Amino acid sequence: MTNANPIERVTNVSSVPQRSPFRYPGGKTWLIPQIRKWMKSKIAPPALFFEPFLGGGIVSLTVGFESLAKQIEMVELDDEVAAVWDTVLSNHASILAKRILSFDLSIEAVNRELAILQPDKTQLAFNTILKNRTFHGGILAPGAGLLKHGENGNGI
Repeated sequence: MTNANPIERVTNVSSVPQRSPFRYPGGKTWLIPQIRKWMKSKIAPPALFFEPFLGGGIVSLTVGFESLAKQIEMVELDDEVAAVWDTVLSNHASILAKRILSFDLSIEAVNRELAILQPDKTQLAFNTILKNRTFHGGILAPGAGLLKHGENGNGI
């Protein structure tokens, strides 16, 4: 007797290349094997791959890195998340990268950066990455709290 609906294995997200600068609760990394299979089933790569609700962008990044479509349209309504992608995909990417690599991480330094009123787009992108990496679970929503003790008591 065969099973008409075989159980598919759950994707181990650590087996998917981590291309996004974000850590995202509820991310789409688990979907990558299915996206690959679907995109590769096409006779030719689609002219356009459209990803609404971009978030961490893992689907679009995979489609782009693996040439599964000719062009990618990334759409994100959240101003903070959109600022990261606008910066990463612009000539300001190296500025953002240098800020991240040279940042001396402490609770005081995080609070000082996040207190900047009306940041420009590159500063907003930096603040967003900073919040994503220092707030509980990477959650960016209002009310999300800064890690005080970090994972296993190792601090932020």
